Amino acid sequence: MAKGITFTKKVKEEITLDTFSLEEKRAILSGFIRYSGTLSISPKMMISFSSSSASVSKFMFQALKEVYGIKPKLNFTKQLRLDKNTIYHVEVNEKTLEILEDLEIYKDFEPMISTKKFLNNELFRFFIIGTFLASGQVSDPNSGRYFCEMVFNEGEEADVVLKKLHSYKDENTMSFKKINRRNKWVLYLKQSDQISVFLNFLGAVGMMFEFENARLERDFINNENRLTICAQANYSRSLKNGEENIKDIQLLKEKIGDVYFNEKTRLLAEVRMEHKDASYQELSEFAANKGLVMSKSGVVHVFKKIHEDALRIQKEMSSTEDK
Repeated sequence: MAKGITFTKKVKEEITLDTFSLEEKRAILSGFIRYSGTLSISPKMMISFSSSSASVSKFMFQALKEVYGIKPKLNFTKQLRLDKNTIYHVEVNEKTLEILEDLEIYKDFEPMISTKKFLNNELFRFFIIGTFLASGQVSDPNSGRYFCEMVFNEGEEADVVLKKLHSYKDENTMSFKKINRRNKWVLYLKQSDQISVFLNFLGAVGMMFEFENARLERDFINNENRLTICAQANYSRSLKNGEENIKDIQLLKEKIGDVYFNEKTRLLAEVRMEHKDASYQELSEFAANKGLVMSKSGVVHVFKKIHEDALRIQKEMSSTEDK
């Protein structure tokens, strides 16, 4: 695929490489033209739509020919912006009203809010494929942001599709939500595992695996980073505790002497002096090597008592100096 192509475009291109029956293509056309097509009545009645994807435009062009036996027009223009993208335009000026009515988009020149024909269980997936090809977006998993969305013109239309999506057998793993954005209605997913399910639902299995691989790789790196940060934080905390413990031990030795320490506290004090940056769990293990069996909580209790006694002596010293 072309260099710099977006993840969304890759997904749409994979979908168009699949094989569909005429009825499935009709459902795809209904979803696509409903949310991407424009109806013009002057100088003649015409359906038109545009896309930056050559594969999507070609797919819709061929589908219209095969399903309705017509000859759409296909042309393109170059954008004048820096990226100079090519925009492909498809125009239909044959059987216009017949096509719109058959696709349940317009009837008697009035827009149809929803379609009954293409929301049944057999054709619903293909209607959603067309809708996604017209207005869908999915984030690049390498960006670290996960989202997938489809845009609808009317809130009622979005509600009908949302209800159907929630009644789908995988509703627990495709829990779409709806929001209003700039006079449009958006159905979206933000859970990465649910996005993978939806990509599979669309038939973009290759891109689903690419999405999953990128997500898992990124999550692995993030987990490694979190573990490193936690390890650094734990080490810093252990070092700080060790420095405070040693300071307390030295104060007690200086002001009270070795008489303060019984056999247990003396041994723990020696272990702490030898291992300034050890955690309390590690001190418990080092003490066990010297014959003193004590749990981590027991070690914590001993040093808490040492700290309290050191604080008491400091207060007594301060009080004496004040006098």
